[in-house]
Amino acid sequence: MTSPFTRTLRFKVRPESYGWLSAAAVEVNQVFNFCNEASLLAVTRTDLKRKWLTGFDLVNLTSGSARYFERIGADTIQRICVEYAQKRFAAKRRRLRWASVAVRVAPSVGFRSRPRT
Repeated sequence: MTSPFTRTLRFKVRPESYGWLSAAAVEVNQVFNFCNEASLLAVTRTDLKRKWLTGFDLVNLTSGSARYFERIGADTIQRICVEYAQKRFAAKRRRLRWASVAVRVAPSVGFRSRPRT
């Protein structure tokens, strides 16, 4: 049974983690930019195979890409793709843009730590 309210936790980030978080934010930005470019190319095709990519389609396109990233895993990549598709569908736009360059991490996309094998 889910609770009817959202609990917000506030944590203090140690200065030693700033470098790791910045590098992870760059990787998240790369995944977001790929989703943006792939969905724009799919929508603006000139033949009859135009398609509005869903989160499921973007997850399939990014499958196997976790091995090329050091700090984010497949679960984070999947969440970025689904979040991107939801935000783009809600905005009814072919392409999403950020308001400023300083924003690097997609909102409400968390990093999950997982052991690397």
